[in-house]
Amino acid sequence: MSQTTTTMSTPINSPNRGRKRSKRANLRSIFSVARVIHVYASMTLLMLMILFCFTGLLLNHNDWLGKQHTDQTLNLPLPEDIRNNLSHSADAIFLDPPLKAITDLLRNKHNLHKIRDINFDEDAGEIIFDFQLPGGYASATLDVSQKQLTMDYRISSWMVVMNDLHKGRHTGPAWSWIIDISAVGMLIFSLAGLIILMQTKKYRLAGILYGIAGLITPSLVYWLWVPRLTGL
Repeated sequence: MSQTTTTMSTPINSPNRGRKRSKRANLRSIFSVARVIHVYASMTLLMLMILFCFTGLLLNHNDWLGKQHTDQTLNLPLPEDIRNNLSHSADAIFLDPPLKAITDLLRNKHNLHKIRDINFDEDAGEIIFDFQLPGGYASATLDVSQKQLTMDYRISSWMVVMNDLHKGRHTGPAWSWIIDISAVGMLIFSLAGLIILMQTKKYRLAGILYGIAGLITPSLVYWLWVPRLTGL
């Protein structure tokens, strides 16, 4: 009587196959997330990137702008309470100057929020309130004896203002945050684009070569043609 033995075959390396499938699934998830980040981050920062590119070009060619500002002077009427405060002697006024009243007036009437400096010139009988603005400035001078407030200011074209926004010059902390967030966002979507490139085998090598060229070219220009101090 013959006995037939049935042997159940177990797939060889099945744990390895499972790990490979899991690795491929993880990579697909990474590439999918990278595509989403790349698309939405780039679209969120699109207008800011255009702004920084355009103003960067203008900053490199300031001669294109010509004279793009006007300087003017304006006499500002003082409220009655400030005029009454200035009725005291000059010495008393400089001991207790109406700084808050003047800064509140300039803020409420002319949107001058961030004061750069306040200078006291007792010999001339003046208190000077200095404000720095993107593309210009405003300087309000209080003549204590004449009870008169005069503002000298500069108004620039929108292109000059945009250039100062590019540099973050006299723009305040809120715009400084915009620049920082933009820089981080651009770094994120650039890295996401690199991850997407690694997924595309057809363009991977060419993309890496272009990236290396983009790194080497400005480095060579700097070392070969940009003036710098040496021999120290």
